[in-house]
Amino acid sequence: MRAGPAQPPDAPAAPRALTSVPWIVVLLGVGLAVSLLVVALLALRGEERQPVPAPAPPMYLPTLGVETPTAAPTAEAATVAATGPATPSPSASPSPTAGASRSATPRPRASTREAAPGALTARYEATASDRSGFEARLTVVNGSGGGQRWEVELLFAGNVKTIEASSTSGVSVSTEGGGVFVLRGTGALPAGQSATVRLRFGRTGTGDRPGQCTVNGADCVIG
Repeated sequence: MRAGPAQPPDAPAAPRALTSVPWIVVLLGVGLAVSLLVVALLALRGEERQPVPAPAPPMYLPTLGVETPTAAPTAEAATVAATGPATPSPSASPSPTAGASRSATPRPRASTREAAPGALTARYEATASDRSGFEARLTVVNGSGGGQRWEVELLFAGNVKTIEASSTSGVSVSTEGGGVFVLRGTGALPAGQSATVRLRFGRTGTGDRPGQCTVNGADCVIG
């Protein structure tokens, strides 16, 4: 009994192997497909592992300052800033001292100048004081090289009302009102000489120093 057709003895060995073992072809195809799949997976993994670029730093745009509008001062605020807050008047009856502090302000006088060296000078000094008035001494000195006529003007607050000159050496006294008193020599004061006048002032309240004293337009010394 014969198993199958006999193969010719001179047939090639490779075709006989392929014919007898067909599963080798299938195995090669599967291996090729697996290789392609592995390559594809590796390529995909490489793309996923690419570093993600860092985000760009934020950009800050410059902002323009906004000025806050300020309210314009009202007329009342401007008045308070210029003159200061109003102070309430006292309800109690004024004392003599309070009346003197509220007396009329002396009227403004012309600007004075300092006496030149060697010129005519004057000095005012208060010597005594009581409730009704005070006494003072006025000394005029002629430091120039010739005779000089002189005129002294005393400016007090409005509470000084009267003046009397006790000297009889040729001095005239006049009152201009508002606390202004003028003393004049009736003759020229010789060079290098001095004239002393004792004065008595009547007043209400307190105070015995003038706010201003001039001799021939120059400042006196107030002691």
